[in-house]
Amino acid sequence: MPAPAIKPKRGTILYTNSLKSRCTKVAAVAAGALVAMGGLISIGDTATADPKQYSAVTGTGSDTTQDVVNALAGFTSGNTYTPVQSSALSGKRQIASWDATPVGTCITPKAPGATFDRPNGSSAGRRALSRSIDGATFGTAACGGLKAISGLVQFARSSAGPSGAGTDLTYVPFGRDALSFAAYRSDGGAKNLNLSAAQLTSIFSTGPTVIGGLTIIPCSIQTSSGTYAFWNTALGVTTAQMLAATSGTAGDCFATSGGTIQENDGNGLKAAGDAFGANTQVIIGFSAANFIAQSNGVVTSQLPLPLGTVDLGGIGALSNPYNGTAPALTPDVNFYASSTFGRDVYNVLPTSVVTGLGNDDQKTLFVGSGSAVCSALSTIQTFGFLGLGGSCGSTTLQGPLVSGSAP
Repeated sequence: MPAPAIKPKRGTILYTNSLKSRCTKVAAVAAGALVAMGGLISIGDTATADPKQYSAVTGTGSDTTQDVVNALAGFTSGNTYTPVQSSALSGKRQIASWDATPVGTCITPKAPGATFDRPNGSSAGRRALSRSIDGATFGTAACGGLKAISGLVQFARSSAGPSGAGTDLTYVPFGRDALSFAAYRSDGGAKNLNLSAAQLTSIFSTGPTVIGGLTIIPCSIQTSSGTYAFWNTALGVTTAQMLAATSGTAGDCFATSGGTIQENDGNGLKAAGDAFGANTQVIIGFSAANFIAQSNGVVTSQLPLPLGTVDLGGIGALSNPYNGTAPALTPDVNFYASSTFGRDVYNVLPTSVVTGLGNDDQKTLFVGSGSAVCSALSTIQTFGFLGLGGSCGSTTLQGPLVSGSAP
């Protein structure tokens, strides 16, 4: 009488001798392949199929620094860069940086998470970060109305420091920029590329001014920009004065450009200036670093051709803020060192993250001169910024949350 068949327990896999042999051979071949690859893949590693971007530290804000921070994230303007990463113990997290433009579009910085209005500029980025911290709602009807965005924005790009007293936000510097005026003449004549600080203050507080037979017309940067805020502060001009000077008369820059002009947009300045006749020059505050990066071709250019059609000027004893000729412009160290027209640029973090226990992912990315961002000096310099040395990654500058629910 034949022996009864042995039924396998549920979940047990039975092998015939030939199948077991084949599986053993496949495993041996696979192991040999791993050894041949020089240990590129370790059998003991934890497998993961999730993209690094899924867990990335997300930020929005400044137009001026979006390209350099995009490069630190790994890609900008058609070029790839080595992305910075947090420490190995904190998961080697990367950065996901959302552009300031196209204006009026919607973003979904984390999935799953709310879709809301794209923050355009430093103030808008800090406002979105503030609502991500305090849990209040953010947005407009264009992207579905007010929404809770808690935790969806983890840092803000800012080209200006804090306004007002408070300690909820920490401004972590990573590069040095400078601000001067960009100039354009529609008639092709010689531009006045040296104005004193006093002349600029007068022009941007009282309006069009004739200097040496040339009428100089001021134009205003879009008001959520950190460059707008810094330019006003550097000139000692109030928002009301800037508005009156740039939109107070018929045929002024505000009217011809259809409003304020996106920061660092040379084509926008040209479009405004083309409405004026001979012996007229339009000017606007402009980031030297961004001008250098555009002229050198490392970012998508918003400068009209030929280069020099829109140019940067010197301010008083400060010579032009760049040296050399495109595509090899370099920052002028003396101009950038100015206590009035030189400025640090920042990644803004919740102070609770900077001072609290843990949070090593964001700390090792941004905080301290040895952080991943500060260690990427060559990338930072590629975009027209100067390095900050030991002060890079400092956490001494703090400010309040930024109020408001709209970008």
